[in-house]
Amino acid sequence: MKRTSLLAKFLISYLLVLLFPLTIILVYYYPYSRDIATEKEMEWNAHVTEQFMTSMDIFTRYVYDLPSELLQNRDMKLYMATESDYQRVVIAGEMRKYNATDAFIDNTLLYVKDIGYLFAKTGSVYSTGDFARRGVGYYFEDWPHEEMFRELDKLELPAVRPAENVVVPGNNRIRMLTFMLPLPLGGSNSPGAVLILVKEETVIRMMKSVSESYNGDFFIFDGQGNRLVASNVDDYSGSAEFSALVSRLGENPPSSGIHRIDGKSFIVSHAVSDKNGWKYVSILPVTEALHDIQSIQRNTVIILALILLFEGVVIYISIRKNYHPIKRLVDFAAHVFTQQVPKPMNEVDTIRYALDRLSTANSQLDERVKRTLPIMRENLLFELVSGQYETWESFHEEAAECGVFFDGPLITAAVISFETGDSGIHRAENYFRKEEQRLPGEVRGYYFMSIYNHELIFVCAHDPMFAVKSYLQGVQGKFAAETGIRSLIGIGTSESADSTEGVHLSYLQAMRTAEYLRIRKRQELLHFNEIEVSQAGTVSYFAELLQSLEMSILKNDVTTVQSVIERIIDNYGSDGMPPHMVRTVYLNTVSVILGGLQRFRQDDHNLLRLTDAAFQHRYTLEQMTGIMRESCGKLCDIIRETLPPSRAASQEEILAFIERRGLDHDFSLQVIADHFGMSLSGFSYHFKKTMGHNFKEYIDRLRIQKSIQLLRSSDETLDSIARQTGYTNTSSFIRSFKKMVGTTPGQYRDM
Repeated sequence: MKRTSLLAKFLISYLLVLLFPLTIILVYYYPYSRDIATEKEMEWNAHVTEQFMTSMDIFTRYVYDLPSELLQNRDMKLYMATESDYQRVVIAGEMRKYNATDAFIDNTLLYVKDIGYLFAKTGSVYSTGDFARRGVGYYFEDWPHEEMFRELDKLELPAVRPAENVVVPGNNRIRMLTFMLPLPLGGSNSPGAVLILVKEETVIRMMKSVSESYNGDFFIFDGQGNRLVASNVDDYSGSAEFSALVSRLGENPPSSGIHRIDGKSFIVSHAVSDKNGWKYVSILPVTEALHDIQSIQRNTVIILALILLFEGVVIYISIRKNYHPIKRLVDFAAHVFTQQVPKPMNEVDTIRYALDRLSTANSQLDERVKRTLPIMRENLLFELVSGQYETWESFHEEAAECGVFFDGPLITAAVISFETGDSGIHRAENYFRKEEQRLPGEVRGYYFMSIYNHELIFVCAHDPMFAVKSYLQGVQGKFAAETGIRSLIGIGTSESADSTEGVHLSYLQAMRTAEYLRIRKRQELLHFNEIEVSQAGTVSYFAELLQSLEMSILKNDVTTVQSVIERIIDNYGSDGMPPHMVRTVYLNTVSVILGGLQRFRQDDHNLLRLTDAAFQHRYTLEQMTGIMRESCGKLCDIIRETLPPSRAASQEEILAFIERRGLDHDFSLQVIADHFGMSLSGFSYHFKKTMGHNFKEYIDRLRIQKSIQLLRSSDETLDSIARQTGYTNTSSFIRSFKKMVGTTPGQYRDM
């Protein structure tokens, strides 16, 4: 009974310790989480509204500037249009120049009073009578034809008609927002007016582009309180409370708050444009805004209850089952490590004996690790010649454990290919391992297996006086005499050992030389500089492409592999290229691709058959092209299978990262691609597909919008604003601002 009572006491004490932090979390979390979430949503709602207003101000600015721009066109002599048909043709032609000026505008119609014609930016010309007929001109269902042209004839000030149904040429009905602007602005003797038509769906699409995750509704009202555009009319069209709320908002400065409409709570934000007096209102139901936090609260209660239940069970079982932890440890040690000579031991002696056995096992593991050093050494050396080490320090830091070190002013690489079976390769490897110990004193070099079958690589650092070719020629002769195995040795140029790039360059040259020997089969040893090259410009171009192909395969870059193959195919069969060079390019390209395939599938019978077919026959240009494309496709498929799947960043993750880093001066496509673990080209394509814009356009627009806010809301200098918005200097900020907005930052602030 005492034992059960003790267990109960332990259980209660542990549960009280667990309940204390859980209670603090619940007491603190629930009263404030809803208020904090509501405040954040209000801030976000106001931010989205401000962003939408800023975007609309930028686009409508061109609308109001267009009449003056038309009048400044000297070829458009409106007062002469009544006298000359030719002048009308000129006006129609000039209007076509404004066809691509702004994607915001659906059509621009220049109305000339005296002749009763309207000239569209598409080059079409309409009479006033065309606007009274459906499908011919622009037929406004709620704006009678006679009333329309009376208003245009008397128009002296700019006006905007709310979005309404318009039957466009072709008899399609589209809701349009119509701007009416006199020529000249405010003039009493205007020769005409400009009608600018903007699709309502264009404005709504701009609303949604501000934030695709925003689920609220947008409204635009003019300076007199007339609704111009609404993303959702049906839910609010008959609400008197909504109309009263909009009227009250017009009397207050821009803000964000919670209001009730027809018995429901909404987060309402509004902003007023200082450009045209338009009022922008956004409405988001509070229940929808707080849906996530409410779900989190419910889930938190469930999770805490499950945690409490689980911890109670664990604590109860632990108290009942672990009365003697030391004894359990001793039993475990005695079971795992059986004594070689049984003798009586207490618990401490048993644990000490187990630790001694663990130390012995660790020493044996160290010995096994040392036996893997040759494999580690070959991997390190191949990574070095493949260009995966940027500095000698990083290489020597890892290679020190394997006893590998290079010292000397020059460094040279050579590739040794063997024409023998697997048993001969084993003999060759053993021979050159021993040869490594017989290197001259002024040379430090290493022989190691390549990733390609039947191939060794030799890399050495040496003095300028050491003749690498003569040394390798002597080794080749001795090797052939002792083993009877024929070898081909391609030697790269001796490069400076100041950086690891020299090793990589010499290795690529050695590979190319060895490949030349395998294809030509005329010599057994050749230096890269001794290769006979015809049409130097063409050969060097294809050599660069093949080097790029080899590096792309080594780096498993599928996109670059496919791109390089297509460039080779597009150029290798040109008319001015000799047939033997076409064959050479084909053999070299297929050799590189097959080498990459063999790297992944050394025992693939299909690969062996493909290799035999590619090299044993002479094909037409089309057949060679087909073999290269087929083998490249197979290689790319294999590489994709071996690569770990890349994590596609969601739009929310991209926006969150841009919000944190987008205004940093060192922010770039490479930075964000590295953050999500994607390649530069892959992330660029993913960004445009996900966001709808390419990366540079999106970041430029973000920075310019931020700078517009700072110009409007602060007196900071242009240099300070440029730094805050991510520009390295004021000049680049001014150029980007003028390119996107149309004016310099200083002119924009003055306006």
